[in-house]
Amino acid sequence: MAPIIRPATKADQSAISNICLLTANAGTSSKHLHSHPALPGLIYALPYLILESTWGFVLDDDGEVVGYTLGAFDTRKFEESAETDWWPSLKAHYGPLLHDSAAALTAADRTYINTIMTFPRASDATMAFAPAHLHIDILPSHQQQGWGRKLIARAMENLKENGVKSVWLGMDTRNTEAAAFYARLGFKKLEGAEDGIMGITVQEWEDYAV
Repeated sequence: MAPIIRPATKADQSAISNICLLTANAGTSSKHLHSHPALPGLIYALPYLILESTWGFVLDDDGEVVGYTLGAFDTRKFEESAETDWWPSLKAHYGPLLHDSAAALTAADRTYINTIMTFPRASDATMAFAPAHLHIDILPSHQQQGWGRKLIARAMENLKENGVKSVWLGMDTRNTEAAAFYARLGFKKLEGAEDGIMGITVQEWEDYAV
């Protein structure tokens, strides 16, 4: 049976978190970098299954989730919802570990925990382009088979259905393969935005990528 793309559910949290971990090191596994392997998913994936103004789809291969695209229709609303309903409990749990010599945190753990403590808001330049943003990650076993394009296509369809006209994403600038993939689909660097931010309008997608 061929893989299918379906809406993400809360039952997918564990699988989505694991995919995030296995792709968080510029597209490769970051498992060896963490003593707290849940951290990447807690920051960059799981909020999109819980908070307001979010959406998600997974690539399901015979019951196994092997990829996802997640995002927010309105980034500012997402940020506000996270400040109220997501970050406080994580700050309370992980923040004290920064000052606990027995916690044995790795450098990557500390970076992620510091991100939890002061998660950066999207820049004004980025928001001027689009209110919406997305993430996409696929396990190596299912990469370079066209599934990335199909997941982006489903995301763009979903955005259009909800009246969103453009979207941006952030990527690790070390991940040159991802940058080339997004460029092939018509994503462009955003003027005035930080490195690694790329965006596309729904109209550009329909004209260029489909």
